[in-house]
Amino acid sequence: MPTQQKPQQPARQAAPLTTREKIERARLHAQTARRHAQTAHRYTAGVQKQVAPFAGMGLLVLAATALHAAKDATAADAEILGGTAAACVVIAVVAAHQMRRRLDDRKSLHRGLAFVTTCGVWLITTTAIGVSWNAVGLLAAIGTALSLHYLRKVRIPNRGPVMPAPLPDPLKPGVNRYVARWDEYIGCPGGQLPGSKLESPEQVKAGWRFALRLVPGKQSIAALMSAMVLIRGGLGLTVEQDVIAERHPVLEEPAVQLTVVTKPQVRDDQEWPGPQTFRDGYVDMGPFIDGEGHARWKVYTKDRMVGGYIQGGAGAGKSRLIESIVMPIADSQTHPTVVWYGDGQGGSSSPTLMRCADFSARTHEQIKQMFACAMLIVELRQDENSVEDDPDEDGEYDDTIGFEPTADRPGLLLILDECHKPMSKIENAEDWVVIQYMAMTVAREGQKVGVQAILASQESTLGAFGGAGNNAEMLRSNLLMGNGVMMRSKDANARQVFKVDDDPSQFPVMPGYALLIDPEEGARTAPFRAYFLTDRLRKEWPSKIRWRSLPDGDANTAGMAYLMRHQLAEMAKEETRRRIKERREGRGMTNPLDRIFAAAKGGDGAEQVTPIEAEQVASFPVWNPVTEQVQARQMHDSHRKVLDALKVGICSPKPIAEATGIGQRQVHNLLDELMDEFGRVERDGHGKYRLVSTDA
Repeated sequence: MPTQQKPQQPARQAAPLTTREKIERARLHAQTARRHAQTAHRYTAGVQKQVAPFAGMGLLVLAATALHAAKDATAADAEILGGTAAACVVIAVVAAHQMRRRLDDRKSLHRGLAFVTTCGVWLITTTAIGVSWNAVGLLAAIGTALSLHYLRKVRIPNRGPVMPAPLPDPLKPGVNRYVARWDEYIGCPGGQLPGSKLESPEQVKAGWRFALRLVPGKQSIAALMSAMVLIRGGLGLTVEQDVIAERHPVLEEPAVQLTVVTKPQVRDDQEWPGPQTFRDGYVDMGPFIDGEGHARWKVYTKDRMVGGYIQGGAGAGKSRLIESIVMPIADSQTHPTVVWYGDGQGGSSSPTLMRCADFSARTHEQIKQMFACAMLIVELRQDENSVEDDPDEDGEYDDTIGFEPTADRPGLLLILDECHKPMSKIENAEDWVVIQYMAMTVAREGQKVGVQAILASQESTLGAFGGAGNNAEMLRSNLLMGNGVMMRSKDANARQVFKVDDDPSQFPVMPGYALLIDPEEGARTAPFRAYFLTDRLRKEWPSKIRWRSLPDGDANTAGMAYLMRHQLAEMAKEETRRRIKERREGRGMTNPLDRIFAAAKGGDGAEQVTPIEAEQVASFPVWNPVTEQVQARQMHDSHRKVLDALKVGICSPKPIAEATGIGQRQVHNLLDELMDEFGRVERDGHGKYRLVSTDA
């Protein structure tokens, strides 16, 4: 039976290509054609490089034959040989200069110089005696031997099959991947920076560096930094990778130097290497994350001392960074420096500096006294500068204005950690204005006399300097004229304080990650990893450092608040221990929650609690003593010493005797006279005294 044929199915037509598929196919064809052209060019250039040594030897043989023939025809042997030798010397010098510029390793340079020398000697010799097969063979053997290293470097690799250009592989990123992703996701119409282009790719140790061309008049580095999270996604970066955007050092704005860090050079915590990080007036804070250089904190310039400001949220590593800056400064023998340390959190930020600093201030009152003492030193040194104008041995006057630290006149560096607390209108309603003014004055006027301050805070706004206002702005600007370091914070407002475009809330979550804001010309504003003092280092190094104190003249100028600083610090600790004990036992304040609620409302009705009672705290130091002398006209020096001791919070006869060097019995007599005859002192319980209030 004949088999029945099935009806043929009509051929299925392929689905039409979409516009995106057509574009992708055209792009792949263009990439394939470009790869073919690049391969052809590469092989052509490779052949030229391979033939170059042999072509040079062939030309050398022709030149020697022509010169020998000219010598025989003209009989001008001396002139031809001399000219040939001179030409060889000139060619050798030019070739050596070019090889030094183009050859990237010493071995190739040495082989190249030997090749040029051999060719010159061979040419002069064959010009004189004639070209023979032996001479040509000798040239070929020596020239080929000297060219082997070069030929190995320019060897043409085995040619494999040419495959169509694959799509960028997200697991194997390269320069083409970032350029393609930028064009597709960021610089495209509708992207974050439409019309922008990545150009001039350069491979660096940490990854790739580009020149980013932004659209003039429409885009800026600020727009780039504000969209950094989306740009990281557009480039397809992993958590460990990073992007560094800096103003381009050569191209006109708004060009940006963009570094894509694909191989982070700084992955782990950077252990502090020791006090040798202080050199030439700068402290090495740690390496930049791309491995190119180190971030430096400027302490001394040619003729002045500078301070700075550090901002960072909780856990960013701010206090550890302060320790790594301060300890090398304190240890320096070339730049003698005295360190004072105040902490708005009562000493908990850095117990190491609180214990080792020459002046430690853990309360708002002590911080006020510390800055007041610094003001006295500033005024003393300003007066010294104004009268130190005697001529030298040659009759010349030194009109240099500035400061250079010496053992007799060391620099004085004040550290105020958590500065927002003593300058808070709520937490320190009585004295925040005074502390703000003194800190601003030290930052502004202390540079030329070697007195400066470093402030640090978790506060991300001008509240770190006492809130908006002229003094706060002057304090901020004078500090940042020296140094600025911005660490991770959950609030993006910190960039307004530093006047930068980077968003600290987008910094990686890793201790010590910070951005250096450096106003020096040519310096980098780039992220780095700060050195970290481990527990072992904090136990080991402070005892090895010779922590300086003020010289006698400066110490006497600072007054009793400085001379009695150690006793006051111990009294503050004892008062803190007493308060802790009372709280644990449920004693002290009748209703402690009232104080907390009142403080939260703005301080109205809040109980003022300080580690030293109000009657014990030192009164504000007077740096113009005229009024004091008039009031105590009938007193002698012993009376005034007792009054000074009472002003700084020493309220019992025995501690007063120890502080002043006066016998304890005489102290009792002096206290009686100050009560009965002068009315300056009154009793404050059993065995204690206090100054009489003069408000009335």
